[in-house]
Amino acid sequence: MKLATKKERKELFKKIRQKKRKKRMPFSIMFELTYKCNFKCPHCYLGKPQKLKKKELTTNQVKKVLDDLAETGVYRIGFTGGEPLLRKDIFEILDYANKKGFRFGLLTNGYLIDAKTADKLKKSNVDKVDITFNSMCSETFGKLAGVADGYKKVFKAIKLLVKRDMQVSIKSTATELNKHELEKISKFARENNIRYRLDGEVLPCRGGDDEWVDKFSLDMAEFLDLRKKIYPEMYQRTDNSRKRKTRRRRNKVFNCGVGMNSFSINPYGQMNFCIEIDYPNVDILKDGIFSCWEKIKNEIDKINELAVSGDFICKDCTLFSYCGWCAGRSYIENGDFNTCSEYFKNRALSRKKIQQKKD
Repeated sequence: MKLATKKERKELFKKIRQKKRKKRMPFSIMFELTYKCNFKCPHCYLGKPQKLKKKELTTNQVKKVLDDLAETGVYRIGFTGGEPLLRKDIFEILDYANKKGFRFGLLTNGYLIDAKTADKLKKSNVDKVDITFNSMCSETFGKLAGVADGYKKVFKAIKLLVKRDMQVSIKSTATELNKHELEKISKFARENNIRYRLDGEVLPCRGGDDEWVDKFSLDMAEFLDLRKKIYPEMYQRTDNSRKRKTRRRRNKVFNCGVGMNSFSINPYGQMNFCIEIDYPNVDILKDGIFSCWEKIKNEIDKINELAVSGDFICKDCTLFSYCGWCAGRSYIENGDFNTCSEYFKNRALSRKKIQQKKD
């Protein structure tokens, strides 16, 4: 029997996802297993660690949710947190997800991954380990993670996973503190055949605290210049013909997979739009996956109706083609999906200015 090539598997994955989106069936979801974390990242969108007010899902409850997700037809799960490896039952959960036939990845800070843990991750059939890696310098890493020995531990964890031929992805958030080191991280990733993602957006914390956004976000011109150095293959044209094309549409508020083929589940068993949007918190254990998914779709349709009815905040905006606006960001900033995000507005203005200089 001939095995499918990587290209063929990727194409099949794409077709399944498109089919699910067309039929508005859940395909890929994020599952927050805990809000507990051993890091104290000052820019974490979850905010400062707080005493948990609710009981997180038990092992059996997580398994029940996985049973329901399988019945619903969910194909891929990203297990995240907080730090998911802090759950004592994490490998029981991963093994169960494997038995149910899911493709699944683990989003972790990597601190707790030693040789034994790496072996268990390999055995559980995790298809990708996604690690936050913000610096190649121990001191800067410590400032961004809030843990003094974080760099040494996480760097070793990445090496352990690569040695076991596991798919590893590392990601960095570009800030004023680590901007001089991001090219080094990119080089390290390329040399070790590791996927690398650079994020230019520092999210405000839930509750609206945007201290880090104001102090440490890079301006748009600086971020684009940095991205050009890290991803030179994206900027191979020399005739200035590469114009940015927005994927946004004026007749839709949400242009992502939310309410189409994706959602998130928090540690308390509540379904939300995504991990960044703590809304609408419908109870899976009480109402069931199918019912909650219908509620999510209905909520999205109501919000999108704003665009159809002509009340969309972006409807006549001259910055539309330059703006990467996300309704979720506006919700975090203002508590309302249909409002202008000051963050994205400023980035759009910068992008417009940059494009005009090219023209």
